[in-house]
Amino acid sequence: MKQVLITISSLFFILLSALAQKEVYFNTTKSEDIKVESMHGIETRLSLLPSEYISKLFSFPNNFNGSFYIGYFNEKRIADCWTLNTTIGFQNIALKTYNLQFISDSINGNYIGVVGSKTAYSLMLEAGIEPRWYYGYKNRYRIGKARLNSGWYLSFPLTIRTNILQTPEPLLNQGWFPKYLSGSLILTPTLGYKQAISDRFFFESSLGLGVISTFGTNSYGSFNVNIPYLYPTVSVKLGYKFK
Repeated sequence: MKQVLITISSLFFILLSALAQKEVYFNTTKSEDIKVESMHGIETRLSLLPSEYISKLFSFPNNFNGSFYIGYFNEKRIADCWTLNTTIGFQNIALKTYNLQFISDSINGNYIGVVGSKTAYSLMLEAGIEPRWYYGYKNRYRIGKARLNSGWYLSFPLTIRTNILQTPEPLLNQGWFPKYLSGSLILTPTLGYKQAISDRFFFESSLGLGVISTFGTNSYGSFNVNIPYLYPTVSVKLGYKFK
């Protein structure tokens, strides 16, 4: 037992010595030479996206829809600890919607009414631009914990989405392709954390609170922009960096 303790203690001190040498090595790097990394690749993201707002300026959503995103990202360094991340991809959303039917009564005649709810699918084309500030990056770099820009960040993503495919609605849209243009413009200040899990793969989690404004054309051909609503989001992401 004594020999085992001596061996473990020796290995422990060797490890501490190696870490200390690594830290001294990183501390010799000049601050102006420490910069975030530019990278590009593919990413997947699971999110809870808001839906069903009360018609009131900057109101909170009543519930959330689950979504799965897959797309391309290109993150370019624009300053020592800042990047500009541009993205394009597809957002797959499972949403709760109303079940519409023709209803007849002796007073109102024939009209479209709501009879319960159902789950529908929507495919959206999404493009975004996102300035990111990796605060504390230089300190993490000096201790060897900044691979693939790992660490906390603040970002300000501006995203535009447009609907390109949806579950047919017999009364309003009988095909899979939308009859009218519809989309949204979203600005969501976000706090996130990135962690490299290999030289190519990284994991992210983020929490954001911003605003969304929807737009589209109606059956009369006019273009409408709706009042903005609050837009809280929670997301987790897995990304792969190309060589």
